[in-house]
Amino acid sequence: MSDLEREYTPSSRAGGSAAPFVADYQARSAAAAAQLGGRVEAFAFGGRLVRSDPERPLLVFIHGGYWQALSAADSMYLAPGAVAAGWSFAAIEYTVAPEGTLAQMVRECASALAELAQRGPWSHVVVAGHSAGAHLAAMVGVSGVAPIRIDRLVLISGVFDLRPLVHTTVNEPLGLDLASASAFSPALLPLAALPDTVVAWAENDTDSFKAQSHVMAARMRVAGANVVELESPARHHFDLVDDLVDLTRSLGAAALGTSNHGGTA
Repeated sequence: MSDLEREYTPSSRAGGSAAPFVADYQARSAAAAAQLGGRVEAFAFGGRLVRSDPERPLLVFIHGGYWQALSAADSMYLAPGAVAAGWSFAAIEYTVAPEGTLAQMVRECASALAELAQRGPWSHVVVAGHSAGAHLAAMVGVSGVAPIRIDRLVLISGVFDLRPLVHTTVNEPLGLDLASASAFSPALLPLAALPDTVVAWAENDTDSFKAQSHVMAARMRVAGANVVELESPARHHFDLVDDLVDLTRSLGAAALGTSNHGGTA
């Protein structure tokens, strides 16, 4: 494995394989869906919505899987923690590669947010994405034309400049060249009307994932965003996402802490 391939293989710092973590997400999601039962509603493209009390805040989650794996159904493991914290929870579905292109994924995420806007009112909206989902969350959250009011954007262990991926196996189902990779790199795009943002990564993420987060946070800060950067100790790429709905952890407190509604994370 080349150095570049290793840097953009998150499991290289987490046991060498993503498979056990994917299986864990899926098993916990199935258990969560069974626990929540009829509270789970479908929305755009097969997304999942669990309402808390009326007019409560909404956490929207965009899953990772490097644009080619996982689903909204596999993201339900986060729903019980969000609901216990007093939040409604939505997991966005999008068409993964190779069937789906990046352009299609971005459009579907935007359409899902538009439908969620119609299903409100929501007192507060946080849009969070993990890994490839952080890239998609950034794409719909930094353009200034998001179809829902985003009070806070949470970008967890994301990739925001896709150009290095052109030279890795991650690109095989995506088919990007340098031009298209640049066009879908939020770190390279004009930034406008930016929400408060939390940029987070794990201590055991690779150096390239950490660098991607630093660069995106710096770009947003220069563009006028209120940005908090967080490194979570003793976490790796795949377990950091659990902290999103745990208010005792730094990521959960910054993302969902009630004292932060409408203010600085």
